[in-house]
Amino acid sequence: VFGYMDDHLARLADLIGDMDYEARVFVRALQPGTYDLTGSIKTQLPEECSRCGLDFKFPINETFHELMIPGSTLPRDGKYTKANHYSDENHAGPSVVEYEGHHFNAGEYLHEVVGLASPYNPAPEADENGACRLCKIPLNNRSFGYDEEMPEVESPFAALKKLKI
Repeated sequence: VFGYMDDHLARLADLIGDMDYEARVFVRALQPGTYDLTGSIKTQLPEECSRCGLDFKFPINETFHELMIPGSTLPRDGKYTKANHYSDENHAGPSVVEYEGHHFNAGEYLHEVVGLASPYNPAPEADENGACRLCKIPLNNRSFGYDEEMPEVESPFAALKKLKI
C-alpha cells in the first residue's frame, strides 16, 4: 500500500520544500514474498552554491532498482556481513530493501533516494563557455579554496631550550 501522494510530499518536505516532484514506482511480483521495485524520481533541491553562496535549484533525476524482501528479525546472537568498504561492493545488480507485513513505505524510500542524491558540494553546471550558469564566474583554472596566512606558533618544547640546569 503506497498511501496518498500528499503523504509522500509531507515526507519529502524537509528536503525539497514546496518544489514539485514526479515519482514513478513500479512493483512486480517475483516469487512469493519477493518483489521487483523499479522507478524514478525527478525534483529539485533548494541549495546554496558551494562556489559563490547564491541560492539555486539543484536538479535531481534518479532511477532505482531494488528487490523488496520481507523484513526479518535478527536473533540476539545473529550477525550481518557487509563489504569492507562501499567501493568493494559489486554495483552491477539491484540492491535489497525490506518491507514490514503487507506495507511498503514509499514516502520514506523516496526520501532516502532524494537524500542520497543530494550533493556534498552543490554547484550549478558550467555553460558552453566554461562559466558558472548561476553567477557567470569563469571556472577554468580557478581555485575556489580559501587560504589564510597563519602566524608561526612557538613550540611548547621551546621553553626546554631556555632551561638551565
